[in-house]
Amino acid sequence: MDVRRNVSFIGLTTEWHCLVLPFAFIADAMSFDPIVQVSVSEQVAQRLLTMIRSGLLKPGQQLPPERDLASMLGVGRPAVREAIRGLALLGLLRIRQGEGTFVGSLEMRELLEPLEMVIELNAGTLEALFDARLVIEPGVAALAAMHIGDTEIARLHALVDDEQALLGNPETFSAADMAFHETIVDACENPFLQSISNSLYVLGKKSRRVTSQVEGVLARSLQDHRHILDALEARDPEQASQAMRRHLCRVRDAYAASGSLAKAAEGTVDV
Repeated sequence: MDVRRNVSFIGLTTEWHCLVLPFAFIADAMSFDPIVQVSVSEQVAQRLLTMIRSGLLKPGQQLPPERDLASMLGVGRPAVREAIRGLALLGLLRIRQGEGTFVGSLEMRELLEPLEMVIELNAGTLEALFDARLVIEPGVAALAAMHIGDTEIARLHALVDDEQALLGNPETFSAADMAFHETIVDACENPFLQSISNSLYVLGKKSRRVTSQVEGVLARSLQDHRHILDALEARDPEQASQAMRRHLCRVRDAYAASGSLAKAAEGTVDV
């Protein structure tokens, strides 16, 4: 071996000179992440999650009894029990007393339920959610205007008529409101935007509960929906985008106003 070209762990030799690098220098130059011990229950949860992702465990399918599952995986029953509870909190599994453990429906609304609590517990997340909707939904409306068919237009007309009849019932109006937005999202014919938009809308459930109680909001939303529908029916992407943006801004302003009014009622702010 030509020592002039020899590279070793403790030093570097060249034909010109010899340079020895101390280990401390090497350690400083490299990134040493600590080795994390993964608990048995986490490994069990990861194995079950992999089986769900791969389709080996399908929505609604019942898992083997806890004892059998522990034997199959070669672990103790407490680890299996803890893994199941963790996945159940995420909505991936459903525990039915007296029946057993089942894979959840894996539908978006069900999987987003844990995130709804996160949003309610963290101040400012709803405002961030509105910002995200303002970025995404006007573009979705523009795409929908380019792809929407007569069947979707007819459904939107029917939903707007339903909203007109439901102005005195905020809860039922909210259901029609959701169907209106979902129809537009479906019409954009982009699976990525559909997934993002539907997720954002589902997570905005709390803001709709609040704003639907503000006087005049439902009537303004109905008016906004009519303008959005007019733009979609005209197949005008720019107008559809602008109409959706105006609608979202008005809803956001109503939510902000509802917070100010609540603080005023508590004597913490002047209005």
